Amino acid sequence: MSAESREALRLLFSAWQAGRLYSAEHPQFKALVEKAYEQLTTLLSTKSEWTIALIGDDIVCDEETLYDLQEKMRLFSQGLKERSSERISFCAGLKKEELLRFLAFVALPQKRSEQDLAEFFHLEGVRHIKAGRLTAARAQEESVAAPVLSLSYQDSLRAVASFIAALNRGEEVSSLDLHYMVLSIQENFSGRYWQLLEVWPSLAPEEKLFSHLVNTALLVMTAATRLGFPRDDVLDLGLAGLCHDIGKLSPLGLGTFFGESHMLAGAKMLLRFKNLISPLPAIVALEHHLRFDLKGQPKLKGIDQPHEASLLVSVSNVYDNLLRKWAFDPRFDPLFIYHLMMAEKGKVFAPDWLESFFGVMGVWPEGSTVLLSDERKGLVCRNNENLPLQPQVEVIGPEGAHEVIDLSKEKGKIAILKAINPFSA
Repeated sequence: MSAESREALRLLFSAWQAGRLYSAEHPQFKALVEKAYEQLTTLLSTKSEWTIALIGDDIVCDEETLYDLQEKMRLFSQGLKERSSERISFCAGLKKEELLRFLAFVALPQKRSEQDLAEFFHLEGVRHIKAGRLTAARAQEESVAAPVLSLSYQDSLRAVASFIAALNRGEEVSSLDLHYMVLSIQENFSGRYWQLLEVWPSLAPEEKLFSHLVNTALLVMTAATRLGFPRDDVLDLGLAGLCHDIGKLSPLGLGTFFGESHMLAGAKMLLRFKNLISPLPAIVALEHHLRFDLKGQPKLKGIDQPHEASLLVSVSNVYDNLLRKWAFDPRFDPLFIYHLMMAEKGKVFAPDWLESFFGVMGVWPEGSTVLLSDERKGLVCRNNENLPLQPQVEVIGPEGAHEVIDLSKEKGKIAILKAINPFSA
């Protein structure tokens, strides 16, 4: 495939990511659309049509399968498929406004059907772009099939592995790529943390560290979102959470970097890219085991307390690590972990961040199956802010009848006795 086609594909990918992260009015999105349009115009000066096709995990362009771009563009491929755009053709005569409108449309967070695309092309007067499914049969099959969580989770784990491998090789990484990766984690798994725990035992050993990185990023972003942080700050915190243990995957082996701890290893690795990535992930990688009282590792001089981002990531990191111990130790249910962590308030954890975390996330994660004091089972469907022990629970009664009970309004008559272990379910 020609260098011009590869550049066009790269620019389309970057413009689409910018549209997903920001908006159609954002200067970065418009600038990338402009560059992509110029590249497409050059390509279409010598041919009537230029087509991208997504076949399985493969990207096909100019009738050539781009195996070397498969990992880098996995999330791009997944996002386009979710928006019924497995085949996209750009035709001679393409106008810049058509390209901008199309990319803005497929960058919207909602999944899109082929009918949605057809209506968009008709209403917006787009005549020089064609997009849709590869086959009607496949479209029908996917319209009725439920998404497989484990597959999308493993896609995210592969994307994280690819990013870390690129860092280890010293390759340049794109801030746009990284923020889109954490946005995908937030959008794909928001409210599904408990389901991710159910997937964990089936993961390969090398995938389990990546899963901890993804889970920590998800917990950080969920808490920050519910605490009202701006979207850009949420994504920055998510990226810091995703990178906090990156030193464990340094080129010199688990937890080492010239004989130093994985905290120093991670910070050094990330600081090599300080012109491409903000310093926040490096700071968090260095400080996430420092403790609020500064008695942790590594020993740092000249600071009064860890960075605020480090304190929030620390809570999420420890919470995920403790909850996964439940797979091996029956003591580590959510209520035990809550009391264990609260006992370290003001020592390991910053009081405000610890209380805020449980205040918005609750003791029992949404989606967890719990046993109530009246011997009924239910699903935690919503946590009541600042009432971590009294969430709303959807109870399945006789003959499948559903009832939502708000434990904050039960005045102690009904309470949660325990959660059902997802690792042994």
